Amino acid sequence: MRAGTGRWDPLGRPASIAANYGSTTAFIRLVRDLGIEAVSSWYFDPGEPIDEELSHGRSVLAPDDHKAIAETIRPFAEFLAAAGGSRLVVRALPAAWRTGALTAGQIAVAGAGWNTVGAAAAEFGIGVTLHADCLSAAADDKTLAALLDATDPALVGLTIDTAELTLAGLDPVATYQRHAERVDHLHLKDTRHVDDAGERLAPHAEAAMMSAGGAREIERWFFECGTPGGLVDFPGLFDRLGASGYAGWAVFESEQTPNPSSSVMLNAWYAQHVLGC
Repeated sequence: MRAGTGRWDPLGRPASIAANYGSTTAFIRLVRDLGIEAVSSWYFDPGEPIDEELSHGRSVLAPDDHKAIAETIRPFAEFLAAAGGSRLVVRALPAAWRTGALTAGQIAVAGAGWNTVGAAAAEFGIGVTLHADCLSAAADDKTLAALLDATDPALVGLTIDTAELTLAGLDPVATYQRHAERVDHLHLKDTRHVDDAGERLAPHAEAAMMSAGGAREIERWFFECGTPGGLVDFPGLFDRLGASGYAGWAVFESEQTPNPSSSVMLNAWYAQHVLGC
């Protein structure tokens, strides 16, 4: 699930779910009646506005925001615990075009912030795991390594998002090998593209690149696993997952799909017939 705000995002917050379904318990019961055994995780970006909290967005790079971010995630962690999930997936750092090159001191501040959030989530038995999307300042080998070094392994893990890392020019298989002991969550999707031109670092990349397609006018950045022309080495990644004894969640995503049902079926076929899941 993905955190959101306002009446137009009825599944964006536990309070919104309770308002629309009577209670979070009723929603969880409905989900299980539909055959879904658990809600594995929730994605949360502290930089996004939250109308219910009169917040225009907060930053893990701002020490004064750490306590508020930790308080905000508590209902999400409580919901996940009741829904059979285990991971609160958080945007590791804001967009690189906004932050510029980060100093060691800034990364240390972010690490302290995620430790605070991790401790709050741990009260409910939920782990916090860092997600580096292609626009994030964390989608950089050195920055990601430094941020992980600045966090407590007992409180903060790492999510491998195969397509986001590939689009940013990183190798998700190599990233997994480098940080296998910290990886506790997977987002699996494919891409046919790499941002060789550095458009992800340009101002307003969210709109200019991700929404409008950038200079190449890319209509769709993300695809189902194993798409023709896909760049992600899923068999190689799963070989390494097996060798290291990975036991976390693997979430097949259908981001940017024109047909969610088709994406589910294509990913399911690939998982069963190629990956042996």
